[in-house]
Amino acid sequence: MPSPHPRPFLLDILASGARFFYLLWGGMLLSTLSAYNRIRPPAFLWRWPSLARFFMGSWGRGLCLGLGIVMAIAALLEVWNLVDKLLVHFLPDSERES
Repeated sequence: MPSPHPRPFLLDILASGARFFYLLWGGMLLSTLSAYNRIRPPAFLWRWPSLARFFMGSWGRGLCLGLGIVMAIAALLEVWNLVDKLLVHFLPDSERES
């Protein structure tokens, strides 16, 4: 159900742009770290050594690589929606009614 009060155009574009860059940066970083075996679990995760070793093993790297690829694909979808919003806003006559 759409919101009764849509966000202003500039705020909507800025939020979409920030979401795109976050997804793109995060997806590329996570994919690169897992592909080159540079994943290092944070210090608090070493309280559970088996969980930390899981993330450093092949299954954990594969999980991180998959998550990074999903984030990169989500970034592509986000930029698609962002360009669509910009085109509809600046070129309202381009939509033809059949």
